[in-house]
Amino acid sequence: MSGRLIGAEGEALARKAIDLLSEWGIPLTAQNYEVGITHILGENDTLTSDISAIIDQGQTPQEADLVELHDRHFNKKKLSDEVQKIGGAMSAELATVMRRLEEAGRDTAAYGEALAGASDRIDSETDAETLKAMVSALMDATHTMQRHSATLESRLAETKQEVSQLRTNLEIVREESMTDALTGVANRKRMDDVLNKLAAEADQTGAPLTVAVCDIDHFKRFNDTWGHQTGDQIIRFVASCMTRCIGNRALVARYGGEEFVMLMPETDMDAAVDVAEQVRTMVESKRLLRRSTNEDLGTITISIGVARHDTGAHPHSVIERADNRLYESKRAGRNRVTGETAQSSSSAAA
Repeated sequence: MSGRLIGAEGEALARKAIDLLSEWGIPLTAQNYEVGITHILGENDTLTSDISAIIDQGQTPQEADLVELHDRHFNKKKLSDEVQKIGGAMSAELATVMRRLEEAGRDTAAYGEALAGASDRIDSETDAETLKAMVSALMDATHTMQRHSATLESRLAETKQEVSQLRTNLEIVREESMTDALTGVANRKRMDDVLNKLAAEADQTGAPLTVAVCDIDHFKRFNDTWGHQTGDQIIRFVASCMTRCIGNRALVARYGGEEFVMLMPETDMDAAVDVAEQVRTMVESKRLLRRSTNEDLGTITISIGVARHDTGAHPHSVIERADNRLYESKRAGRNRVTGETAQSSSSAAA
């Protein structure tokens, strides 16, 4: 990052970034701080413009906004850098393969010339001593060719292993770019990609696709009372409950802050509400202890809204409708699941 972060100026800038996050009511995590300090430095015009656009609308940036900004401005750059690094290593490895194949080609050509030369020299008048010398020379050439072939085979095997490892590393980088670092579930980028794919499949097959949006009740109070590390513990706990309750094809994603999304393909409304209710019950049934002190945090509860994708509708419209049902759960007293009825779906479409 910028050299301005060194010394007294760096301390002042860091304090300014921390104060800004505090003013916005956003927890001081590494990712949030990276967004905040970059905004303070003013060295990323696009990031500054995105934050200014939120403020110009009379709104205060939320943690979900910073999660999205970090994914957009930092994770993608890191992914690009890693891909470029791996791509360079892959190119170097392939260049080595080509060089070794060229060497093998030269060895083969030299061996062929040796055979052709011996053939030209053999006739009915060739004496035994000459034949013996020619056979000895051919045997030497054959042994040399065998050694070079064995060396080439070994080098190609090593290269194959290197390329395989590079491919594995690239897959790891890709997977990390699609995963929420705190919880291990999908991040918003992966959720968007999967939602678009599942909506297209549902439009084509007519199979149901339901979406649940989940929010941890009174999460800010937990953060303010116990601190952000405990808040992170709660977020991880809720994510693990959701992961244990969904089916193999369903996807759990952290949508931002303390909000999650469950994408449930080939699942009708009643079944989706049942899954959401299982998650809600599992979360409520556990009493959490603060890891550092074993203090009882009490019971955690969540509110959930569920909606079904309408054939032909924009994929993200179902997120908005599920979010509306979530706020119905909040208004009705929290710690409950609210499913979308056919009437509310048609009203939203209208």
